[in-house]
Amino acid sequence: MIALCLLWLASASIGAQSAAPLTLDVRVFRGVTDVTGDTLVTLFPVGARTGGRPVPLVPSGERRLALPSGQYDLQLVQQRAGEVVGISWTSLRLLVDYPGEYQQHLEVVNLEKGWGALQVRRAGTREQAPVAWSARLTGRDGSEAARGVVGHGYVVLVAPAGTYDVEVTRADGSTTAIRGVEVRENLTYLKTF
Repeated sequence: MIALCLLWLASASIGAQSAAPLTLDVRVFRGVTDVTGDTLVTLFPVGARTGGRPVPLVPSGERRLALPSGQYDLQLVQQRAGEVVGISWTSLRLLVDYPGEYQQHLEVVNLEKGWGALQVRRAGTREQAPVAWSARLTGRDGSEAARGVVGHGYVVLVAPAGTYDVEVTRADGSTTAIRGVEVRENLTYLKTF
């Protein structure tokens, strides 16, 4: 009887966790250029091409939508001077409550091949506004490979796929280094400091 009650409690808590709304933030780049504001993003259930939901642009620069855990496809329509200059799809994006994301998942899509992204967040807290610290990627020789783009509670670094070091500079000028971080093509990784 006790085992049955424990099993019921475990399944009820798993169901409650998966039902919690998550926030999907989407940023779109072409190489190092942030084109999120010029790109219409529509979210679809995986495999569907009808019934999409537009992902609105928010003041912090992301496109943001609250939704339940699941798999989704994104349609990206890039515009320039009011004309469509490109349409692309990204498929099978999994949205779950990843550790360290605090129910706020960032998906970075780069329209250039060979690029990836690294999201940097402060460990142990969820910052609710643009951050008061900065981050940059450096190559093994110390040269700057990418300067961070500030988002809502994070900094995102976009660079060609490769291995880099991350340098975080706090508002008081103190720094933290994270060595040997891999940026993988077409993926968004999370690192905390």
